[in-house]
Amino acid sequence: MYSVGKPDNITLQIHYLLSQLLLLFLVTPGQTSTPEATDITRTSMQIVWDKPSVDGGSMVTGYYLERRDKKSLRWVKVYKDPISDTKAKAHHLTEGNEYQYRVCAINKAGEEEAQVDTDVAMRTHYIVKAGKDVEIMVPLKGRPAPSVSWKKEDQNIDNDPKYDIHNTDTSSCLIITQVTRNDTGKYTINISNGVGEPKSLTVSVKVQDTPAACRNLILKDVTRGKVTLCWEPPLLDGGAEITNYVVEKRDSSKRTYACVTNKYYDGGSIITDYIIENKLQGQEEWAPAGTNKHCEHEVTKLKELTEMFFRVCSKNEKGTSVFVEIGPIKVKDYIISPEANLEEYPDGQISVRLGHNVHVELPYKGKPRPTILWLKDNLPLKESEKIRFKKTENKATLMIKNVEKENGGKYTLTLDNTFFRKSFHIQVITLGPPSKPIGPIRLDEVRAEKSITINWAPPTHDGGNPIKYYIVERREKKTGRWLKVLTRKPIVEAAHRVTHLTENVEYEFRVYAVNDAGIGAPSNISMPIKCAEPTEEPDAPSIVNVTGTTNTSVSLEWTRPAYDGGMEIHGYIIEMCKVSEAEWHRVNEDLCAVTRYNVTGLETGAEYKFRICAVNSVGKGEAKEIPESAQAVDRLLAPEIDIDASFKQTHIVKSGGSICIRIGFKGKPTPTASWTKAAPKTTQTSLRVSDLLEGVPYFFRAMAENQYGLGEAYEMSDPVIATAEPAPPKRVDIIDTTDTSATLAWLKPEHDGGSRITGYCVESKGKDADKWVVCGTTKNLSLVIEGLTENSEYEFRVKAKNDSGFSVPREAFSSVIIKEPRIEPTADLSGITNQLITSRIGESFEIDVPISGRPAPKVSWKLEEMRLKETDRVSIKTNKNRTTLTVKDCMRGDGGRYFLTLENVTGPKTFTVTVNVIGRPSPPEVSIKWSVPLNDGGSPITGYIVERKPYTVTGEGRWLKCNYTNVTDTNFTITALGEGEEYEFRVIAKNANGVLSLPSVSTGPVTCKAEYSMYHTWFFH
Repeated sequence: MYSVGKPDNITLQIHYLLSQLLLLFLVTPGQTSTPEATDITRTSMQIVWDKPSVDGGSMVTGYYLERRDKKSLRWVKVYKDPISDTKAKAHHLTEGNEYQYRVCAINKAGEEEAQVDTDVAMRTHYIVKAGKDVEIMVPLKGRPAPSVSWKKEDQNIDNDPKYDIHNTDTSSCLIITQVTRNDTGKYTINISNGVGEPKSLTVSVKVQDTPAACRNLILKDVTRGKVTLCWEPPLLDGGAEITNYVVEKRDSSKRTYACVTNKYYDGGSIITDYIIENKLQGQEEWAPAGTNKHCEHEVTKLKELTEMFFRVCSKNEKGTSVFVEIGPIKVKDYIISPEANLEEYPDGQISVRLGHNVHVELPYKGKPRPTILWLKDNLPLKESEKIRFKKTENKATLMIKNVEKENGGKYTLTLDNTFFRKSFHIQVITLGPPSKPIGPIRLDEVRAEKSITINWAPPTHDGGNPIKYYIVERREKKTGRWLKVLTRKPIVEAAHRVTHLTENVEYEFRVYAVNDAGIGAPSNISMPIKCAEPTEEPDAPSIVNVTGTTNTSVSLEWTRPAYDGGMEIHGYIIEMCKVSEAEWHRVNEDLCAVTRYNVTGLETGAEYKFRICAVNSVGKGEAKEIPESAQAVDRLLAPEIDIDASFKQTHIVKSGGSICIRIGFKGKPTPTASWTKAAPKTTQTSLRVSDLLEGVPYFFRAMAENQYGLGEAYEMSDPVIATAEPAPPKRVDIIDTTDTSATLAWLKPEHDGGSRITGYCVESKGKDADKWVVCGTTKNLSLVIEGLTENSEYEFRVKAKNDSGFSVPREAFSSVIIKEPRIEPTADLSGITNQLITSRIGESFEIDVPISGRPAPKVSWKLEEMRLKETDRVSIKTNKNRTTLTVKDCMRGDGGRYFLTLENVTGPKTFTVTVNVIGRPSPPEVSIKWSVPLNDGGSPITGYIVERKPYTVTGEGRWLKCNYTNVTDTNFTITALGEGEEYEFRVIAKNANGVLSLPSVSTGPVTCKAEYSMYHTWFFH
């Protein structure tokens, strides 16, 4: 309450109160109007907005303009410094991209957070191909935040699982994955928040595609000058009705098709239905069998083995056509033998290079529809990360990624429809570089003209392709550097004469084989050889021995000469003569390449002398004679056991173990060997045999003996195995439990009782029960026991089994309560350094994270606040142990914080990985603006000329025009500037009479920086 006083006093008091109110309500400014885009070009657009209606108690000093890519959540400032005007131009945009802008005002209290997202080019019509995803993003505005609902036509789709709807306070996003033609239509979004009238927006979606190929084109009738064709419509009409068919023909002697002039006639309107009728054979009246809009119809409820007639007519708006009849057809199940079409694989072969992929697609048929089994080299083939199978109604596909040599072989497709079983074979040939040539490299000839001739054997494996040529490399022994031997023509033979060598220098050589797939591995390196003309023959072999004789032959062996004369030894010459004669005769026509030889065709009982000499490129060396003559006779040796002091007379082995006794013997002719076990004599008709080995099969036989000798033996038909029960399993552990199961594991028994362990029996009982119950058998060392009661306590035990029976049971260490363990989810980010991934624009990056938790956690990925879904660029693969996020062709908008959320019954847990997307910065640019001249010279201002020149202290330099078209606005952006360079700018005005004003005052020096755009403002006077 205020008292009435003098007017001056009252005025002073009111001003004082107002100043208090100003101090109390000095806040950030209100929201600007919705930004709008004008003057849109391929790479730029101008953004305009209105001042906020509330300035917060102080004057608005500027605005921040931010933008983001439509598919990104990351906002980026368009300009580094505040903008003083209510419009600005955005440059360097990507053609075809959609952008959103927001503006916040600034006063003395600071800046107000932007409130509204504006879709620069809000689309209301979406046209998409079948199979793609559609994302409809609608920005929202309102306080409180509006509630959202979506409808297709008049049907609410908020709870439809086909649609993904993501709502925030500022936007709503409708995602339709893998659209079909049924998704064509109008989608309406309704928003309301209790303030004002509800608002709505309608967006239309149209799914289009070209129709698929027509099916089953056949010749129905052929007459003179006329052919009747018949086909089935395509399975896919591309989202629109098929209006007509185009028929083409080609002369068999030509390559091009020509359009057929005849056209089918539908009566002038679209065919709406086909009418099907049937009747029994012998009946007169036809009965309706159904209608169909397609050229296919299934008639049911027919009697087996009856003969039926069918007829079909088409129907349009004017009526029906003439019926087409077929029959009689017997009603019965047809059995078609399964067949696969291998026409695309001539000779049943497919060749693929190592590291490439194999894609085998075989069309098949059969009735009933056959089951499919793939085999490799007659063994079942299993799917893996590398090998994938795919099956459709009429095609079986085999895919192999990154083929290796081991993936080559015979692949078999087996089709089985219970009545017939057929197999079809495809030979996969892997193509790769050949193996290394077989060494050692032989040095055959050294010539005085500085050349060496080498030869080698071809590789054992040609890599699936013929060897095209060889590459020879040489190196000087003292340098160690390999050089390719240059030749005029490719080396196609396994030999080559290397020329242009340096005399008296030692060289080494190696060889590569080459085929269409590449260069193979190098051969072993040759022995060093000096490039000098050899002058010496090799020495004689060191030792020559006779290793064996028969009545017509003598076997010889010898050692290599100590000195080969400086050249490789090509072989050996063997000579012989009878002791009674003095003339030597050569035995081998060709040189013997090895150090042994068998001389045949000798006279029985005759004595011979032998001598051997080595041969190199110079000639043959001295001969070495055997020390004593050899006689061509068979040597007879009595059988003799050949054992030494290391042989053990007594062998001790554990029950169930194996034993191997090796005893050498000799004799000529070679003696036969047999084993027997000593047996005792008895006068009874039964005998207990002891000291048998457990698990060893034995045969027994019995013979009667009297004063005249032993009678005929009676032998058992089947062997008898001495066995015993096995030991119990070692250490039974309960390694895992769920709500209804338990997993047990154990170790093998210490011994198997003399016969093979055939399996294990697992028994269980409740904590308070008295009786053990068999709950499973297995041949493995672990078993999962199903069907247990949750939260009940159980005990378990395991018994081993062999041919003699079960072992003593081994119980688990303790009982267990059946329940699912609860382990909070966790992610292992140790493989990502500092939880930071850096990628370049256009490249791909992958976030691969091992995860764990019980029960298996639910996985979700977010980029900032946007939940990620799989698209053409984004792939998410998750199993119980790992989740992998892959982003292809990344953009700047893909950078930011990625949140991995794992959630199970213990609660959610979130992990963060930061992705930094880097790229080349934009070139420097300068944006300038100015005010209109105070004096227009008597006619309107029609444009401006902007000029620039490099800045110099002296003011020297030539002014250059920056704009090539008329500038009508009072702002302009200059591009193509050098980073770090200094420039100055000026503006000249032009009026309707064509008169130019004096240049404005220069801006002064401006330094170009690539990080942010720069703005300069001045006024004309």
